[in-house]
Amino acid sequence: MPDSYARTIQRLTESGSIRVWSLLVTIFGDLAPDQPLDGPTLSLIMAQIGIKPEATRVALHRLRSDGWITSQKNGRISQHSLTEKGQRDSAAAQPRIYGRPSDMSSTALLIMTQTARADLDPTQFVQVSDRVFLCNNSTPMPADAMQLTPTGLPDWLGPQHESPDLREGYRVLHHALHDIDLDGPSLAPLDIAVLRVMVVHAWRRLTLKHADLPRTAHSANWHGHDCRARVTEVLDRFARPALDAIKAP
Repeated sequence: MPDSYARTIQRLTESGSIRVWSLLVTIFGDLAPDQPLDGPTLSLIMAQIGIKPEATRVALHRLRSDGWITSQKNGRISQHSLTEKGQRDSAAAQPRIYGRPSDMSSTALLIMTQTARADLDPTQFVQVSDRVFLCNNSTPMPADAMQLTPTGLPDWLGPQHESPDLREGYRVLHHALHDIDLDGPSLAPLDIAVLRVMVVHAWRRLTLKHADLPRTAHSANWHGHDCRARVTEVLDRFARPALDAIKAP
């Protein structure tokens, strides 16, 4: 892998602690959502990222116990596949992870509930006050909600609901993504796989933790929308490689 890409992988690796089971979720979801992934191919990818074999084995065991993957032998080679549950969970997250900027909501709604609510999903609703919440216009509404379409959103709204950790995470990711040379040399399939996995994983860890709101609902220091645009460019430039092409000769 060229040095410039290797530096990007290192920055993405160092941007937050990596939970190996979660990284495997990203690998299966991005590279093998509907086909088996051979153990040797998975080992190549994990070694390139710097994950030890014993850590991979423990994480695979956890995902099997959780009913997320299944493993079987094909001769001497282990093959790992998403279960129906794994495929279903992976598919449910794909619109948020792979949605292009033009696919995402551009309209925010305010809803008022009859009583104070503490049960609304924070990845869909942002609480403004005890009975008032912000969401996008495609979010399923609670049965008791009254909907309002604001004509504008105040500057104080973003800083009120944005997590400082997520804001910083997006800032770091934004810098790392813009270090990726989209016009650089061609990469080997294994290098493309690793780059995609690390980009998707860093992005997934952030975008699935908060509500999908339009840019106008955020502060100027929120780079979530900029990151989505850049992730789309990177994944378009480095298309998902065939698993057979990743295998060691």
